[in-house]
Formats: sequence, structure tokens, C-alpha cells
Amino acid sequence: MKIKSLLGIVIALFFFAACKKDNPVNEPKNSIELLKDSASYVINGKSYTAIGIDKNMTYVTQSNLKITSGENFNYLLVGDKDSLLFVREYSIRAAYTNIAVSFIKIYNKNETEYTNENNGGYLSYPKNKTDIFSPGSYRYSTEFNRSNSTSGIAFTLINQQGIFKSYSQSDLGKQASVTPIDQKDSKFEIISLKKRKSDYLLEAKFNLNVFDENKKPLKIENGYLRLSILK
Repeated sequence: MKIKSLLGIVIALFFFAACKKDNPVNEPKNSIELLKDSASYVINGKSYTAIGIDKNMTYVTQSNLKITSGENFNYLLVGDKDSLLFVREYSIRAAYTNIAVSFIKIYNKNETEYTNENNGGYLSYPKNKTDIFSPGSYRYSTEFNRSNSTSGIAFTLINQQGIFKSYSQSDLGKQASVTPIDQKDSKFEIISLKKRKSDYLLEAKFNLNVFDENKKPLKIENGYLRLSILK
């Protein structure tokens, strides 16, 4: 009786294994590899969703600019000799609205190397390329394109009303039009940075104020950004 029972179990297991082989279970793909770039935000109560996100440009420029006198000029600008400002800029396109998001960091020149990236032009790139995207909270650099004296984030928004910026007008000979006080309740936080097969996936949330040349404000709230970087 025991032999018949054991034989029945063996036969049942055989057919079960054959059934599994004929009907393999589809294993779920790695979900992080399937995630696409996306962004959403609210401006003065109106919701926007991105219809496209693009890499704009990567560049370096002088940091910590100061005014100095020069012959036949009202003033000259001189920056630090040992450091530079490194910028990666991305564009968020939505209906009748475009936002350029700039990731900004001052690097000592010995932290960079002159090389190219993805067959692009040669620049002084940071040796640690993910450092500028490290998770954490970032301030808005109100001195972007002015003295270039702070690392952080900058927004440039273009819509049907005009051009609005999170940072000051650029002329160092004039008073700053936007200061850190104007962004005291603003926040940009990189909440995650995950490695994928061919790039990294960044997630961030944000809120801030942007201003036109007459200091007319727009408030950007409930911002969310998912972005593929370093492809």
C-alpha cells in the first residue's frame, strides 16, 4: 500500500514539473529600467505635466566673479584662478511653458579633468560625475550667471507671460534683483539617485519662486522630477 502511495506521489510530481516546463512563469522585468523621464508642477494654482524632457547643455565658466578696475572700461570681472563653475542643464517642456533646470557646482580645478563625454566636446569635467546629483537638499543659487559664487540649483521659466528666473539679473555693477531672502521658503531636494544599466535615474521634488525683470513673481509648487542622467 505504501509503495502504491509513493508511486502516485512520484507520478504527480512528474506531471507537475512537466506542466511548469510547458507553461513557464514570466518573471517581472526590472521595474527601474522601465521608468521614463517625467515631471509635474503647479504654477499659481494651475497644474502642468511634462510632454518632454531633454538635456540642454553642459558647460564650465568662471566662479566667484568680482569687479576690478580696468583701463578704458567701467569695470572688469575677475574670477578665481583655482576653481570653476560646472553646470549641467536640462529642459522640461510642458504646454506653453518651458523650464530649464541647472545643476550648479563650484569645483577646485584639481577635482576636474579635461576630457570628453559621450563623444561630445572636451571640457573640465568633475572626476566624480555623480557628485553634483547626490541625494540631499539644495539651495537655489541666486548668484547664478552673476558672481557665480554659490553651488546649487537654478530655474529659468519661459511662458506666454515672459521670462522668469530663480536668480538675479547678471550685472554685478547693479544691485541684485533676487536674493536668498526671496527663496527662503523654497526647496529643491534630490530624493534618490539609482544606477541603471546605461545611466542613472534621479528623482527630485521642488518648490520655488521665479521672477521677471520687473520682479513680478510666479510660484512653482508641488514639483516632481524623474530624470535620466549621465547616459
